[in-house]
Amino acid sequence: MENLETIWKEAEAHLEDSLPDAKKQWIKRISFGGEKDGTMILTLSSQFYKATTEKNCRTEIENMVSEIAGRDIPVEFAVDSSKKPQKQTAQKSERKSAPEPVSKNTTLNKQYSFDNFISGDNSSFAFNACKVIAQNPGTSFNPCLIYGGVGLGKTHLLESIGNYIDEHNPKMKIIYVTAESFTNEFIDSLLSKEKISSFKSKYRNVDVLLIDDIHFLQKKDSTQEELFHTFNELYDSHKQIVLTCDRPITELTDITDRLKTRFRKGLNVDLQPPAYETRMAIAMQKCREKGYQIDQKVLEYICQSINTNVRDLEGALTTLSSFASLVGKPVTLDIAREQLKNFIVSPAIKNNDITIDMIIQKTAAYFNVKEYDIRGKSRNKNITLARHISIYLASILTSFSLSEIGKSMNGKDHTTIMYSVEKIKSILDVDDSVRQAVNSIKNELIEG
Repeated sequence: MENLETIWKEAEAHLEDSLPDAKKQWIKRISFGGEKDGTMILTLSSQFYKATTEKNCRTEIENMVSEIAGRDIPVEFAVDSSKKPQKQTAQKSERKSAPEPVSKNTTLNKQYSFDNFISGDNSSFAFNACKVIAQNPGTSFNPCLIYGGVGLGKTHLLESIGNYIDEHNPKMKIIYVTAESFTNEFIDSLLSKEKISSFKSKYRNVDVLLIDDIHFLQKKDSTQEELFHTFNELYDSHKQIVLTCDRPITELTDITDRLKTRFRKGLNVDLQPPAYETRMAIAMQKCREKGYQIDQKVLEYICQSINTNVRDLEGALTTLSSFASLVGKPVTLDIAREQLKNFIVSPAIKNNDITIDMIIQKTAAYFNVKEYDIRGKSRNKNITLARHISIYLASILTSFSLSEIGKSMNGKDHTTIMYSVEKIKSILDVDDSVRQAVNSIKNELIEG
């Protein structure tokens, strides 16, 4: 019979290679504590580390150990305060002899990395392009614009670029900023010559500039002017620029042509909603990371039903996990359907049987307004709400893009359509009358 300590050493190496960074830190704290009646004993230096490691990594450890051994091996965790992980000691001695450069980049969120981004057919191009950029900042795909709807991973990829560069080139100066924060900083800098000088120096002397949500810059002419000059300065100095947007650059309104030209100069890549298989992989990873105990059949139901974005998927998982924790019982399919009834769009929808005309007709009848008013420009409160709901339902019940929905609504632009969708999303959980109207019209359309 193979020695359990040998099995653990091999399992430990595989786990450190395969697990996301958030879990690797717990594996490094484990020591082999011996064996008892065929059970592998793993020790940690405190009760806190023991409890946390059991919660976050038990399943992965048991699976890896059993896979290497070719048989099921029980694993027990114990506390041994006299033992400290050897790797930690080695790392400390290495730091004393050869201290690593300290990162100067404090704006990055370290939870985002390429390792914990699950790439599918919807995102493989963008994912691979971002890795190339991170490995060769300023020389490949510069500038780069990543665009797509909410919750599809734009920010994750953007900050993964920054974190990768920060890890491998800590001397590089990196700034991650949202377009809104950039705008607010610029406005504040206008108060004095010293501040404007400091602002320009901050953004024009970086190695990597990452700006999130540039659609926020629409109609902000002075900020666009400042970004234009910052962009030129960095680009001419071969510094890396990566931007994100919620739509293709051609669909942005109230952005100067010369700035649009700069954004189009490099690589433009889009993110699409993930396919079922990718959604399942993401859901399973989220459950592992957060310790959610959700049955496989329930996960399949969620991933078949939610095909919008990762944020909605994560919201459903959080809802069910919270329910199980508060009520104290596992989530069944029936419970999942009940708890997510206002969250999940029926999988039978999004087919050619439902048209935008049908949605407008049903919505007009529900609110007792004219169909042409819904398509028009009336600011009447009742008509405006009916218009928002019609647009929202068209976005979830049909396969039309937001631009196509806008054309069917008498040529409304992408921004207006997106506003309506987000407006209804934001009030569904807090306004019973709106939720009732949406569900009533939706059910009538689906059943019809």
